[in-house]
Amino acid sequence: MNERARFTDSNAFRLGETAGEQRLEGADDAADAALALATQARRSLRIFTHDFDPRLYSDEAFYSAVSALARAGRRTFVRILVQDPSRAIRDGHRLIGLIQHLPSHIGVRRVGADWQDERFAFQIADEQGVLWRSDADLYEGSVDFHAGPRARELRKWFDDVWENSEPDPEFRRLRL
Repeated sequence: MNERARFTDSNAFRLGETAGEQRLEGADDAADAALALATQARRSLRIFTHDFDPRLYSDEAFYSAVSALARAGRRTFVRILVQDPSRAIRDGHRLIGLIQHLPSHIGVRRVGADWQDERFAFQIADEQGVLWRSDADLYEGSVDFHAGPRARELRKWFDDVWENSEPDPEFRRLRL
């Protein structure tokens, strides 16, 4: 994934323990942080994304982390809010098959019209870790593995948007 895997290759960054924002410096850094949060999550993962950003969310390691979390227990879940899933569907994003296979543990909704113009993107792991990018088109941002208050604030916003958004019919598996 990244020669400098600073978030996944060391024990220096532990979810719920390591406090302090770490700057993200490009796509490899952001992908490594996204993977570290997903790998360490034990209960939940929430992702707000514009288009299922394949540089962050479509590699084999991220897929495996999401699959493991979704299968870990009855109370574990992954929720994804997406503004425009058309590219992911067209390009066969790696998570789509998993989403269709585990719909009770991985939910996807297309954000409602009120949130279509939001430019930021984020990921929350277990209401502790936060990956934040103020501009979803860029890979600069921050990750904090012990951001309880910020994580709860974003979770509240996410859950409100989730409740006011609709499941995207394009993600339903056709059963014959």
